[in-house]
Amino acid sequence: MGLSADSATDRSRLIEAAVTRYADGLREAGNPLVLRPELWVSCEKQARQILGECFDTLYGTQVQVAAEAELASMALGVQRSSEKVPPIDSVHAARVLFDVAVQAMTEAAARLPSDVALAQCLTAVRMLHKAIFTRVSAAAIGYESATLRDVGEASTARRHQIARDLHDHIGSSISLALRCLDLHAMEQANGVASTRDRLGDARQALLDVFGFTRSMVSGLRVNELHDGLKEEIDAYSAAASDRPAEVRSRIDGDESWLPERARQELFLVVREGLRNAFTHARANHIDILVSIFPDAAHATVADDGVGLTRHRDGEGTGLTAMRQRVSALGGTLELISETGQGTRVQVRIPLEGTEAGGR
Repeated sequence: MGLSADSATDRSRLIEAAVTRYADGLREAGNPLVLRPELWVSCEKQARQILGECFDTLYGTQVQVAAEAELASMALGVQRSSEKVPPIDSVHAARVLFDVAVQAMTEAAARLPSDVALAQCLTAVRMLHKAIFTRVSAAAIGYESATLRDVGEASTARRHQIARDLHDHIGSSISLALRCLDLHAMEQANGVASTRDRLGDARQALLDVFGFTRSMVSGLRVNELHDGLKEEIDAYSAAASDRPAEVRSRIDGDESWLPERARQELFLVVREGLRNAFTHARANHIDILVSIFPDAAHATVADDGVGLTRHRDGEGTGLTAMRQRVSALGGTLELISETGQGTRVQVRIPLEGTEAGGR
């Protein structure tokens, strides 16, 4: 049967009153779905749809929950996952809406003919249950899918971080230890008296591996840098090179402008650039320049070695790790190399958003 003019007016009035009571109930419980205006827009829209379906059923119209409503609810679940709305708040909202809707339909059923009022009201309540259950189920699917996607992305990012840490901390330290032992053997074979304690350097590099491995297992991270950037860079180049005087390093600017994380990551990137130069470049000179500004840090590792005969962005574990570290800080890394013309690694890291950047 169709709605009379009086029934249509009554329907509209009852829905408005129900929506008001719904909002009041959520507000009283401190539910974020009504406290945050951007969330209430979709919440109110969905409540009006459900109430409309129930009142249509109460007045005798056959109603089915549309597939579009399920899809919209699934999308709403994804949205609430991204907006960090706990599922319990959505479940609470569904319970409040159910109570409000039953009250509104009871009021409306009292105006129906007595011989059909009870049957129509029960049918409408069943419709209410179906309308809410269908939407809540679809929203739960959307919420769960978005959450699993986020977990998967976080897991992938964590695996990449662990791979970078293993390469840059453990791999570099072991590589340094092996190089110190090779240099010690070469100096012994040539009867050269080294100015470095090669065995001591190798021992310290292995101790660094042990310390970092223990910190990873325990879930703790030790402070990577005990001295300034220049001191750390010079100490590494002296230990890793058999001609330390050929490495020139300079730090311009105030190192205190660097947040600690950026400072540590910048050192790891420079150290990896140095390691690559020692291992592959066969260079006579390696120059390192780090310039620190209040809003950015620039670093360059340049050598006059053999250059790269061929390279692709991201090629090699070391370069990939360097790019990922820089990218995680919002920066860029550029590799410039030509055969016989040496190699230059240029890094730029923004410091906006930090206290220093604000200054």
